[in-house]
Amino acid sequence: MTTRHPLIQIESYKIILNCALFLLMLLFYSTANSQSANAPYGKDYYSLLDRYEIMSNRLENNFHSSFHPYQRKDIASFANRVSSDSMILSLCDRFNLQYLLNDNWEFVDTTFGNSKKTFLKHFYAKQNAVVNHYDKDFEVQVQPILYLSIGKESVDGVQNPDLMIVNTRGAEVRGTIGKHLGFYTMLTDNQAMFPTYVMNKINETDAVPGESFYKDLPGSQTKLYKYLFKGNGVDFFTARGYISFDVYKKYINLQIGQDKNFLGNGYRSLLLSDYSSPYPFARLTTKVWKLNYTLLFAQLYYNTSSQPGLNFPKKNLAVHHLSMNIGRHLNIGLFEAVMYPMNPDVSYFNPIIFYKAIVNQNGASDKAIIGLDCKYNFAKHFSLYGQILINEFKLSEVVGGKGWWGNKQAVQLGVKYVNVFGIKNLDFQMEANIVRPYVYSAKDSSASSYTNTNMSMGHPLGANFTEFLFIGRYQPVNRISLLFKAFFIKQGLDTKGKNWGSNTLLPYTSRVNEYGNYIGQGDLSHTVFLDFTFTYMVKHNLFIDLKQIIRNQSSASGMFDLRDNYTSISLRLNMQPRLQEF
Repeated sequence: MTTRHPLIQIESYKIILNCALFLLMLLFYSTANSQSANAPYGKDYYSLLDRYEIMSNRLENNFHSSFHPYQRKDIASFANRVSSDSMILSLCDRFNLQYLLNDNWEFVDTTFGNSKKTFLKHFYAKQNAVVNHYDKDFEVQVQPILYLSIGKESVDGVQNPDLMIVNTRGAEVRGTIGKHLGFYTMLTDNQAMFPTYVMNKINETDAVPGESFYKDLPGSQTKLYKYLFKGNGVDFFTARGYISFDVYKKYINLQIGQDKNFLGNGYRSLLLSDYSSPYPFARLTTKVWKLNYTLLFAQLYYNTSSQPGLNFPKKNLAVHHLSMNIGRHLNIGLFEAVMYPMNPDVSYFNPIIFYKAIVNQNGASDKAIIGLDCKYNFAKHFSLYGQILINEFKLSEVVGGKGWWGNKQAVQLGVKYVNVFGIKNLDFQMEANIVRPYVYSAKDSSASSYTNTNMSMGHPLGANFTEFLFIGRYQPVNRISLLFKAFFIKQGLDTKGKNWGSNTLLPYTSRVNEYGNYIGQGDLSHTVFLDFTFTYMVKHNLFIDLKQIIRNQSSASGMFDLRDNYTSISLRLNMQPRLQEF
């Protein structure tokens, strides 16, 4: 295993600090409203918001659900509205809405979220923070972060003697200064020994999925570490943080910092996912009438397998996304993105131009993709959603049916069903993702491919696959949740020396065929991924998870065969579950 330097994020924070100075200068000229940090994006947390938007039978204008994360003030406003609405809510729904209000109490009422009993008179006056301060000029909340997990796995029917361990400790700080500036930071130190299929991915990409670079964890550090990790673990550091303020009243918001974003209404995103590591970004969001317009500029890294830790070459990502609510039930979004090297043409900062025009003007040296996302909520029970991504499109080749390599398109279609068959707090989700070969790849390999730190910025599987997933959520009582997930994946993997279109880091110029390309070409692999999770909320944002994962993969050649069964118990405080579903 290769040692990776975790301190590369120091350089990212230099960028953030420079941007912060610029932002503070702007504050003197802005007419700002109340500010807030975002609620970190997590599948469980945000599934509650999706559920209540569907049940309310109308789309929310404060936040358009296609672009995550949301600001906490918008979540608080939404939860407050739903809790006072005339819809019929179960006891669990009332509990969940109260949880959301307690978690964002500073934007509802300062009487919300109070603890029944403080700790040593000064700690945990509020349920969600070990320390907090609130007045008209300054508000801050400090939350400890803890994620301790231990488990055992069997690989191909043989028990692994090593323990599967995750040891995460850190802190999260959020708050506001006056009504002008919101801020957020999260720092964690992590040591982990993941299941075999995850460690294989780490060795392949030289990065921890969803995180960043790492260094090997020597088992000789301490007697405890030697016993737990036996020199096989990874050590990595997570740093996220940003500042936020409204440039013009409540309509235009600017955030600058380091974090991740997610675009779409599905469990997966084909357009912009949170699978890669956090990255420096500037995000400008305009909310007017039923429109939500987002501009995102980010700095990413590539060739991270071969370069020294602090000299990784950089590239940039620019994204436009326009979302519109049509009536009470339909939302449609238009998406475009371009990946380009450092020192780009200033035209990329034009907020209203089509990037494809600039790419053509520059001789197609940069990589542009376009997309469409939509959602239709109806009958207080259902939400239909989908995405279309187009990297290349030539109508004659698409309708010709000859399997031209340049037919690089992807599609998603899904449905959410809440209170299934009238059973309260039982929700289903079904989703299909179809991605043709070479979709996220580029002419010059990872320099322009849709990747960051060797990980896809779109779907985690890369390309050349079909995926069908089913998710069932059930909350029988207030503090207990049951979760079942099933993923069925068919993917064509690259064989030795041949690029069949699954690896997004390989240039499409190394393709095998000009025509005759189809989904599943190469070494055809079938993967079934099952996840059974029992969760108990001990206190606010303190959870115990019991998890069973069964992952079986087989391939035509046998090279990628792996049967991995994993059982674990975890304790989480102020942190969403670590999901490694690929």
